[in-house]
Amino acid sequence: MLSLLSASLALAGTVGRDGRLEQPPPSVGRELRELKDNPYVCEEGVETAKEEWKVFGTNLGGWLVLEPWITPSLFYQFLSVDRKFGKEAPAHTGMDTYTFCAALGPKEGNKQLRRHWASWVREEDVRAIAQSGATVVRIPVGDWMYVPYEPYIGCTDGSLEELERALALLRKYGLRALLDVHAMQGSQNGFDNSGQALRVKWTQVSAQDPEAVTTFEHWPQRAADWLAPYDNAKGAYPPEMNKTAYDRSLDVIRKLAERHRGDATVWGVEPVNEPWQMYPTEWIKQFYWDAYHITREAAKDWKFVMHDSFRGYPAEWWGFMKGCPNKAMDSHIYQAWANPMIAKGFFDAACGMAGGLRTMEEQLDMPMIVGEWSLATDNCAMWLNGLNDNLPGYPKVSCAMVPCPEPYMGEQPGAPPDAEAPLQGPYGTGVSGPMFGKCPVGMPWGTQENETMSRLANRYFKSFSAGHGWFFWNFRTELEPRWSYLEAWRLGWFQKNVSDYTSDAVQGACDEEPPAAVAKPIVSVEAVFDAATAETPLGDVRLEGAAAPVAAAVCVAAMLAATTLAFRTWRLHAAPPEPDEYQELAGHTKG
Repeated sequence: MLSLLSASLALAGTVGRDGRLEQPPPSVGRELRELKDNPYVCEEGVETAKEEWKVFGTNLGGWLVLEPWITPSLFYQFLSVDRKFGKEAPAHTGMDTYTFCAALGPKEGNKQLRRHWASWVREEDVRAIAQSGATVVRIPVGDWMYVPYEPYIGCTDGSLEELERALALLRKYGLRALLDVHAMQGSQNGFDNSGQALRVKWTQVSAQDPEAVTTFEHWPQRAADWLAPYDNAKGAYPPEMNKTAYDRSLDVIRKLAERHRGDATVWGVEPVNEPWQMYPTEWIKQFYWDAYHITREAAKDWKFVMHDSFRGYPAEWWGFMKGCPNKAMDSHIYQAWANPMIAKGFFDAACGMAGGLRTMEEQLDMPMIVGEWSLATDNCAMWLNGLNDNLPGYPKVSCAMVPCPEPYMGEQPGAPPDAEAPLQGPYGTGVSGPMFGKCPVGMPWGTQENETMSRLANRYFKSFSAGHGWFFWNFRTELEPRWSYLEAWRLGWFQKNVSDYTSDAVQGACDEEPPAAVAKPIVSVEAVFDAATAETPLGDVRLEGAAAPVAAAVCVAAMLAATTLAFRTWRLHAAPPEPDEYQELAGHTKG
């Protein structure tokens, strides 16, 4: 019997994308006991946490599954639909892949998506990822790619061929792929990254036109209906799953595995991204168990990676898949939703994650991967919480405003946004959007932006090396370097070979003393933009001093709760450099 705090909490105590403090419910006790009649056991008896493999890479997000905050140029066309269409505005507003296709229709939607696909993931991007020392790339895919349904039919034609193009590029540059089912029919979490932001409520406003539909709400009633309809009034799911939805989801995994099983580039599969923590745990376990055996039958050597469903505490997963080979668990760790802190608070929280990862591995015999993380320390990134929307009370700092970028795909309706227009509707719960040609981005750390980002990155590298690796979110963004793997690497915030976790810079990261002067604000918008995008090679970033030691594993969860780290999913990115810049900066081979 174990009753240590770390053993019961581990990665709990962080703040999710919905602003919710993630912690075990009262029913999850602190004591871990051997389970009786455990149905989730494999006879192989493999001890997977002791395996020495590690993965290092990034996500190809915002590509096959759209997220407006990653590629805002694709969504500017939906600004001011309230003025154009009045009460018909909801039918003409794209907030995610589902409504993008519904609003534009299959012909126009597919035309724009094909242009987007070709422009967003390019050969120079994949080459640069390989040059950075990455080993595996996580690729979000939609379930509609394997089991089509409306409104995706026609609109997303060609998406599987695009995936094959990416896999061929990965193969060419010596990388492998984790195929991540990022979106399930009915939405597994209610976020736009699930394909469809659920329970968006449109309201009428009579300030100018009694018939005008100008506002909407999402966060107050967000829910997820993947395995069954969620009852917001009762705050619960029905007793039984929707068997049709469950079987359909398994069919998606079956068809994905059958299609790609002969491709040696594929390293593994993640059967569903970020299922909501309100689902009964047994539903999630049963789905993982059945999907695992479907995958093993088709491609037994693939790694089977399971998201922790925002329940990063061993008591929830005790004994699950005991003895099963080729498995891993994925946790998403962000500080973008944390309360404002001085740099040392973010540094210590980053270092403290090591204890939680070790605890999960040791107590569950489950290799742990941080499948999503970023360098963001605030919630400023435009549309991070949805198109023209934000969580109540966010952002919690004063955001910088920078010129909105030219569209990455060339000519695109509505892009760039009108430089003469103020904030445009339709309006969500919170404020986030372009104003007079400028877009909100994260607040920089004054004159120490580059140094702070480098120190934070090395601390994450150190902490996450306690597990079995990581995937940064995202590989690129239109606006935000802190959410862009390629831009962070180009700016020198990452070491040249990201997979070298034994380097002195990484191994000593959590022993350094943080700088005495931090967070000196820059008032000038131009200076903010320059500081956020300045090209600073790693050699120019001075790393000195040593950070105070963080608490041991037994108290890491309490420390994380106190500093309100941040858990869950989201990200941004700045346009990567030209191919010749990659070649000039690389100068090394993968480790």
